[in-house]
Amino acid sequence: MDIWQSLFSFISMGIAIIAAFFIFRNGRSTIAPRAPLFIVCFLLFFYLGFVSLPLAMPSLFQHVLGHSVWANYTPPRRLNLVQVGGTWWLVRWRDPIQTVFDWVLFTGVVWALLNVVQRRARKLNVFCFCLGIALAIASQFLIFTCYPFCV
Repeated sequence: MDIWQSLFSFISMGIAIIAAFFIFRNGRSTIAPRAPLFIVCFLLFFYLGFVSLPLAMPSLFQHVLGHSVWANYTPPRRLNLVQVGGTWWLVRWRDPIQTVFDWVLFTGVVWALLNVVQRRARKLNVFCFCLGIALAIASQFLIFTCYPFCV
């Protein structure tokens, strides 16, 4: 077990859980106007912690999976498609979770925009909308600038 990776993983997920508690503690009336704040700002911490769990506890995942998280993985062959391979952690764990996170972030940005249109917590939701767009642009910029090396 990697102590530093475990600390990073659990502290990141803990930040997101504590933030959710404080953001939504007033009940149902706070969910609609404050959910974009949680999605855009704090779900990133949960994503970073959750995606690094196999790196934090490789022996546990190896016991459950029956192979190392660093084992080479090649997806099934498909016709006329680029075949992308890599380690199990990269192909079967991180990539699907990253796709879900991207869609949830997009949902948070749209939700913030709807809240602005409906005049619910306008300043907070304008901030969330702008931050969500900035995160999406920064993510695309990083993908294009360091593609072969950041994978």
